[in-house]
Amino acid sequence: MQVFILGPARSGTSITYYAMREVFGLPGDGESHVMPIFLRIIHSFYTHQQSFRGSEVLAQRLDTAGFRRHILEYIRAFYWSIYPAGSWVDKTPGDEAILGAVLIRQAFPAAKLICTKRTGVEVVQSFRAKFSSQFEEACRVWTATMDALVKTREVCSDLLEIDQFDMANAPDEVAQSVTDYLGAPEKRHALAEFFRHQRTDQLSSHDWRRRLTAAEAGWSDEERKVFTSTCGELMRKFDYSI
Repeated sequence: MQVFILGPARSGTSITYYAMREVFGLPGDGESHVMPIFLRIIHSFYTHQQSFRGSEVLAQRLDTAGFRRHILEYIRAFYWSIYPAGSWVDKTPGDEAILGAVLIRQAFPAAKLICTKRTGVEVVQSFRAKFSSQFEEACRVWTATMDALVKTREVCSDLLEIDQFDMANAPDEVAQSVTDYLGAPEKRHALAEFFRHQRTDQLSSHDWRRRLTAAEAGWSDEERKVFTSTCGELMRKFDYSI
């Protein structure tokens, strides 16, 4: 079994990763960030080659599709060298990781892709506490990752999305969705118990039984305006209340 966990930072990628290791026994090496590297390489190759379009230069004879095939072969060889048994869990948060879902699917057609998500209010609050970031930066990070998820949905229909709120408040339902997706219904109870009792986000102090709102977050009026203008559209798209 090969599982790739994607999603915004502070959205439950870690708890899902640990669940895959403990409940399913999958080997992993913490944060990965492998696929975004190769996504950047392929993008740089393509955009730089296209800059010579219409010119009589040797670079125009490079085979873009062939280069991508070589990259995919290298990715497969790399993962098999690290995990010779052929099973693993790979966790990478961020927008580039989500956009790399297509590359993952091309490299490993049988891989399972799980994307965690969380309301922007909670992510911004937790992101700032974890990384000491500026408010606007935290807003932009959440927006970029959720926008990437919207785009990835269009080209990767078998992506499983799970919300951190549901992990805490509906562990049985989330466990059933995950185990059905992974084809391991026998693990449902153990996974539900894991979600029910484990917490990796120790930076959020609000009541986990309900979603944090901007009014409760203690933000200034200016911060609330920034959040609404930056994140408002995607908050509505994902049915999150501000």
